[in-house]
Amino acid sequence: MYIGQISANPWLNSTWLNHIGRKQGDTDLSAARSQGQAWTQPNSANRDRLELSGFCLPNRLQILETPEATPINARLDPAAELRPASEEEQYTEEDALMNQYMKQYRLDFIQIGDSFELDPSKPVKLMTEGQVSQESLDAFRAQLEANGLGDEIDWRGVQEDFLNMDIRFDNAQRFETKADYLASRYAVLKDRIQTQYTGEKLEQEMQTLDHLYTKAKEELATSYADNIGGFYEGMGQSGVSEDMRESVLAAIDSKADAYSAYLAEHDIYADITDPGKQWLKQDDGYMAARLREHAASSSVDTPAAPTASNPAPYSTDDLAFAAVYAKDLSEQIKKPEWDTYAIQDSDADLGKYLAQQYQSLTGQMEHAGISDRLSDLLKDSFEPFMDRFLDALDAKIGHNRERVAKKPWQAGLIRTEYINRDEVYQALAKFQS
Repeated sequence: MYIGQISANPWLNSTWLNHIGRKQGDTDLSAARSQGQAWTQPNSANRDRLELSGFCLPNRLQILETPEATPINARLDPAAELRPASEEEQYTEEDALMNQYMKQYRLDFIQIGDSFELDPSKPVKLMTEGQVSQESLDAFRAQLEANGLGDEIDWRGVQEDFLNMDIRFDNAQRFETKADYLASRYAVLKDRIQTQYTGEKLEQEMQTLDHLYTKAKEELATSYADNIGGFYEGMGQSGVSEDMRESVLAAIDSKADAYSAYLAEHDIYADITDPGKQWLKQDDGYMAARLREHAASSSVDTPAAPTASNPAPYSTDDLAFAAVYAKDLSEQIKKPEWDTYAIQDSDADLGKYLAQQYQSLTGQMEHAGISDRLSDLLKDSFEPFMDRFLDALDAKIGHNRERVAKKPWQAGLIRTEYINRDEVYQALAKFQS
């Protein structure tokens, strides 16, 4: 298998490609061949490397220079959950070793106008972690033990690790993990820059760090506001998106300050005494993970509630709780788990079900340490949520009605009456009283 090229296609004669501009395509292909470089041999890695442009693909063909490629036999585990670095709960020495090893196989891109393309002057070396042998890792470890990683900060690695910082419903439960990751990486890199550089070099490196940190922080805050805040806006809580965005920015900065303060008082690098592991001190991702562990074991907390120096509307605990709860309610609306097929004599049980859910919410809020402000917001959001939930159930019943319209013999076998909301709300009020 070769990545980034079009190989000979044995099925070409029997596909749609064979029927679109075949004769003209043959003529244009011949012209392209005569104008381009010498045609390669069948076994060459560059064979049939073509650019297809225009809507009628076979009518315009241009030969491109292909970077040298290495064949791979990728074996991917379909059951493995691929997460960005900011969502990984652990980063061990073995993780650091593999990460540094795989940097040898990063693709090289060059900017052409407003786009980036593979650098044809650099060989394309492709590798997956599953292909790395223990012998190769051991040899690479020996190189790191002898030479270290060097003093220069791997800004490309930092930039790549700061990608995918967005908060969505499917990763809402990892909000604080992502915030801690970003804040601790910033604290470690800031400490390293201030220790390692002076003068103009220090200023340049801090500008680079601040730019990447601010960009990642803005992505996290904006996505949280759009998705989590947007959900509560949809539940009638006007203005909450911007309040949550400001709170996320403040929470990350508070965490970064707390981690920096911890570094100023504790030498986490002193724990690495093995001469063969000194290279780990130059892996800022590894040291940030150790910083998080040290701070957690020392019960170092960032401000949980708004203070005079941190006047954000919502605390870190508020944001974490609100994200998970929005995820749960959103999933209920999208996939309501309530029997809408069986014919019911009454919808009072549905009212009891929602009453129990509300009681569960109030119980969770009492033990979660969230602010009164968020508590009020969640309570005020529950009634609009119930309306949306009942709308979702009615939509499912609407499908039942369409089904019966097409198959009248199913009438009387599945539910076609919409939810009786009066019965629901009466049972809800009775259960809560």
